[in-house]
Amino acid sequence: MLNLNDNETLARISRGTSMGDLVRRYWIPFMVTADIGGPDSDPVRVTLLGESLLAFRDTQGRVGLMHRMCAHRNADLFFGRNEGGGIQCTYHGWKYDVTGKCIDMPTEGEESNFREKVSLRAYEVRERAGVLWTYMGPPELTPALPEFEWARVPETHRFVSWSYQECNYAQAIEGGIDTVHSVYLHSTLDSHRGLDAWQQEGRETANVQKQFRTRKNPPKLQAQDTDFGVIVGAKYTGSEAEDYWRFNLFFMPFYTAPPGGDDSKLVHAFVPIDDVTTARWSFTWSTEGPLTARQKAEMHKGQGVHAALVPGTHIPVRNKSNDYLLDRYEQRTYTFTGIKGTGEQDFSVQEGMGPISDRTTEHLGVTDIGIIAQRKMLLRSAAQLKEGIEPPSAHNAEAYRVRPGDTMLPAGADWVAHENTKAAMTASW
Repeated sequence: MLNLNDNETLARISRGTSMGDLVRRYWIPFMVTADIGGPDSDPVRVTLLGESLLAFRDTQGRVGLMHRMCAHRNADLFFGRNEGGGIQCTYHGWKYDVTGKCIDMPTEGEESNFREKVSLRAYEVRERAGVLWTYMGPPELTPALPEFEWARVPETHRFVSWSYQECNYAQAIEGGIDTVHSVYLHSTLDSHRGLDAWQQEGRETANVQKQFRTRKNPPKLQAQDTDFGVIVGAKYTGSEAEDYWRFNLFFMPFYTAPPGGDDSKLVHAFVPIDDVTTARWSFTWSTEGPLTARQKAEMHKGQGVHAALVPGTHIPVRNKSNDYLLDRYEQRTYTFTGIKGTGEQDFSVQEGMGPISDRTTEHLGVTDIGIIAQRKMLLRSAAQLKEGIEPPSAHNAEAYRVRPGDTMLPAGADWVAHENTKAAMTASW
């Protein structure tokens, strides 16, 4: 469990808080390119880390992200005119470019230089891999974008989505780093029969996960701090000669990566919108070749981790307000939860903890080692930043060029240093 002070420190992300300052040291995905139109298109409201912002693409195609209220009398610039190289307030005509600088102030007259003294807080935006990223920290410390493998593969090889999640970002991260829950939360009732049932029936399975990830074979977890975050190693007992290992990754400050299939991988980002709302990102990519049109269509309509969305929005169709369309008959007869969609199953437990989970009441067990390590890293990094020590991972873009994975290791092997571990986690792009 955490004490009350640490729980508050972990959860609060507004400007000036310990965790808010830490997260602002990293590049943050905040929209997909499709969320914003072409030059001079409609501006878009954005809330990020508790700040009310406005995104727009100007006449030259540049994207701006800045404080939403006009510096004159706090009119909402969402209703402004996007034209001629900036966003113009409809109240008195004050106009701002993508850097937040006031470039026109018609109420003051042409001879006035007042506009040169006025600007809005604005953040740098970069476009990469179909995603709009912003950096909200000190401009002089702007790092390189993290070199995730999903962002390096060709566009044809990846699919990206995001949706709103009604809870604090930290409990969403903890769901992503939890390597054990999928044996229950994302399972069918048949999958709980275990390896014994397969063997008794004389059946074989080539799926290593099905062989070893059963309720009768709980994993033994270890965690290792790295230059990008934390590796959580889960060992499932195999034979006398070797064991099955899974490597679940936490990337600073809010990314998780569970092991996926042999030819596809997954990274989540849990971006704080405010203290009680999160943008849950899912980045799926193929390591073998282009995703098929069918694969992309299925992900678009909510297959697997990509939540089904209300058309034209980022609101999940199955959400807290409708109990995720829970089907009790299906829960009794087929799936462990009765909820369709891996993402929605995650929502049901993470949002069910409340807007901010009260970790003072927890009773952590042996399978929570990774979560404990991840929490410690965030809290330690935030404390060090207050002492003037910058987070090294924010300035080590190459450290993010690893992937989640799984492998068989010899019994008693050094799970971190073994060549099989390195091979499983080596990004090829």
